[in-house]
Amino acid sequence: MNPTQTIPAAPPAVRSPDGSKPAVPLYAVLAVMTFCAFWTMLGSILVPGARLHDFLNLYAGASLARDGVFAAMHVPEVQLQREQEYAPQLPELVPFVRPPFYALLLTPLAWLPFGAAFWAWVGVQAGVLAGTWVWAFRRWGADALIFGSMYLPTALGIAHGQDCVLVLLIVLGVFALANRGSDFQSGMILGAGLVKFHLFLLWPLALLMQRRWRMLAGASVAVVAEVLVSLALAGPSGLAKYVALLRLTDLRHLSPSPELMINVRGLALNLRIDNITVTGLLTAAAVILTAGACWRAPLWRAVAAASAGSLLVAPHVYGYDAGLLLASLWLAMFESCARWPRIMAATLLTPIPFLLGLAGSPWAAATPLALLTFLASLSWMSRQKQESIA
Repeated sequence: MNPTQTIPAAPPAVRSPDGSKPAVPLYAVLAVMTFCAFWTMLGSILVPGARLHDFLNLYAGASLARDGVFAAMHVPEVQLQREQEYAPQLPELVPFVRPPFYALLLTPLAWLPFGAAFWAWVGVQAGVLAGTWVWAFRRWGADALIFGSMYLPTALGIAHGQDCVLVLLIVLGVFALANRGSDFQSGMILGAGLVKFHLFLLWPLALLMQRRWRMLAGASVAVVAEVLVSLALAGPSGLAKYVALLRLTDLRHLSPSPELMINVRGLALNLRIDNITVTGLLTAAAVILTAGACWRAPLWRAVAAASAGSLLVAPHVYGYDAGLLLASLWLAMFESCARWPRIMAATLLTPIPFLLGLAGSPWAAATPLALLTFLASLSWMSRQKQESIA
């Protein structure tokens, strides 16, 4: 049997002394309440801008889908006109860059008025995040609950009206299903990552290194289905307009403040060594480290490496996009017995690296540097295993 296909038994759920329900210690309750109060206070500062930026483009896409405007959905002028219906003073386009099938899924948002839809969206994201905390608590106990509540990117994403928590749910679903042996279904969940495909760029490499052919097949089936649905909705010309929108370079809102990005480009910019050669070498390093970390690795390490590596090589990625990494950091903290992956996971779970990332240049280099170090620690585990086998 291929060792990469061996599925370890899940640790038993944490139970109260009588074995009835998971017990939540008082200190964990107080810690979660404290962090939630802090993130709510921080989010109240961000909400006014979020309604007219990140959420606005999602709502505009939902309303265009509600009205059946799929073929012209990704025409900048059409999007701007629709957004100005909800934000008349909007000076320039905040582009909706999700595929047509995702716009269709967002349609229920447009059944509500703009203001009510925003709070409903925030509520859904907060509910999904709380559900992931409950899952982690039942698997690993109170420490996982506390670390989840202190993780900045998920809170930041919700406050910005983003959908990063839904991407986290995809990653968590991929692990949970594959860990139970349902590789094909796990791959289909992974295929849902097409909604933000640039955050999953190295997952195919991870599946190849792991020889998880059923997961790869499931992901392929899901992606083909999503493309066909999008094709049926928008037609070939509509998909061509979608690709053209993604390739536009004169829209500053596609990559504002590139020094704040948490990828290798952001690292190079903040270290004042940004050029094609350096960025190419850093990208190659991230790819090689991801491949090394996945080679003959347990499932948890492949998930963590694919997630961290994809964030580093993505061309457009900011702090809240690291919300998907929470699942990987939990896995490294509680599934690994090695010191450095646990140390780096604990470091990234604290708000410090991401707060430094918001502090501007050169401090913003801390976030991609921490991600790269975390990925290197995962790759080093594979090397140690090979040495021990030899």
